[in-house]
Amino acid sequence: MKHEITIFGYGISAKITSILLAKSGFKVCLISDQDQNQERKDTNLVTFLSSNSFNYLTLMIPSMRLFNETPAIQIIKCQLKNLSEKKPQLIEFKSEEEGNLGKIVKNSQLENCLDIEINQLQNIHIINSNQPNLIKNSSDGVQLKLVNGEQIDTEIFILSSTKSNVAEQTEVKFVKKDFGQKALSINIKGKIKNKNCAFQEFSSDGPIALLPYSKDEASIVWSLKNNSKILQLTEEDLTQTIGNHLKEHISSVKIQSIEKFNLQFVYATNLFNKNTVLIGNIAHNIHPIAGQGLNLSIKDVALLVKKINKYKSLGYKLNDQTMLEEFEIERKLDNVAYSFGTFSLNGILSSNNKLINYTARKGLSLIENNKYLKRLFVKSATGEDFFKSF
Repeated sequence: MKHEITIFGYGISAKITSILLAKSGFKVCLISDQDQNQERKDTNLVTFLSSNSFNYLTLMIPSMRLFNETPAIQIIKCQLKNLSEKKPQLIEFKSEEEGNLGKIVKNSQLENCLDIEINQLQNIHIINSNQPNLIKNSSDGVQLKLVNGEQIDTEIFILSSTKSNVAEQTEVKFVKKDFGQKALSINIKGKIKNKNCAFQEFSSDGPIALLPYSKDEASIVWSLKNNSKILQLTEEDLTQTIGNHLKEHISSVKIQSIEKFNLQFVYATNLFNKNTVLIGNIAHNIHPIAGQGLNLSIKDVALLVKKINKYKSLGYKLNDQTMLEEFEIERKLDNVAYSFGTFSLNGILSSNNKLINYTARKGLSLIENNKYLKRLFVKSATGEDFFKSF
């Protein structure tokens, strides 16, 4: 079976990629890494979609308009607590004029939107519950063999799943590091004092973030060391602990659900090898501290689709190597900055070392009092400059 573009994975990044390529007129084969006979778990995970990521997706994917009524995040507050008795250091990032920084959306609702769009596109061929084996990856194309014996020949193969050993067959090198942390993803109800404000506190226990997605619902993401006593708390004690940390932002906290995830850093040193391209968490799985994981992937996908369309319109082959090299070069700096930046930031802002803590406070103070620096951070986090050309 021959396809122009084949994608392995069935997560958010894979679905967005398949939709954007199909809407560009390409025939896409989407190989699902999920067992379709099992009911999909309704996870409580949420995603921060930057304002420009959201606007881009809404323009390209009409079903995304469902989130137009979701409260916009207009302020992000970050607070650093240290070991001294000094007042915690606070830094605020605000949107300019009537704009916003982004929206907090539930992953399950986002996937439902993408599923609606996929089902309406006739040039997406879905193969369920299968695992591909990479037979050939050359400058001419990619040859895959599925576990059921079916063979697929494709011009570009996009890998967006970690549920196989295909990545090892691509010759791409990875930087991997276990953070030694678990993330608590907690869905709560309560009296949220400002539904348009996201808050993150950095303490010796680990960064805790309050992410509102309705007037009385929010997600709390708390990154904790594996030996943290907080991981062993009863739901009642955890509720009280959360209330103590976030009392200035929410009251009457009631936990709806809790999920735990191991946090691991993964960075692919290259986004492609010959005609295999890496997209999503397999390319850069970063710390949730800055909420930029999916936004990085959306920028990767947007640029890849743009480059493919541009080179195709000029008469080049769909898998032109110069095009793929150009794509990787243009995404390198942004991916490196956020991947390794969040890696370092997590260690610095959660440190118990007084010297590191003092330096971090000074750094935050410098940014807080410098409008130009704050504006740079906002432009970068919202993808303002990147999406100008789209």
